[in-house]
Amino acid sequence: MSRLIKRACAVAVLCGLSACASAPPKTDAQQHADKVTAERVEAALSADKTLYGKHITVHADSGVVWLTGYVWDRPDFDQATSIAESVPGVTRVVNDLEFQRNGSDNNPVGR
Repeated sequence: MSRLIKRACAVAVLCGLSACASAPPKTDAQQHADKVTAERVEAALSADKTLYGKHITVHADSGVVWLTGYVWDRPDFDQATSIAESVPGVTRVVNDLEFQRNGSDNNPVGR
């Protein structure tokens, strides 16, 4: 096969994959439900007196909650997941939190 035909086939495959990967747009009600779920999880994280959750960002999509940002130790990592899972409407938690040690630029990070 010529290079032109190979490129055309590759472009067609990529276009087909990207078309399949995109979901239909969400309705206003679905977007609102995701926002409410994220806000509830954020409120639950903030309400917990033993977890410092100011560096945790929450995103929700159809009941699936993503936690990003950072915590200082393993118990906080596990506790954030547990708190998020306990919020009504959450069907699954994806914990993408990272551990932060003394700040990323070697400055002390205060709790």
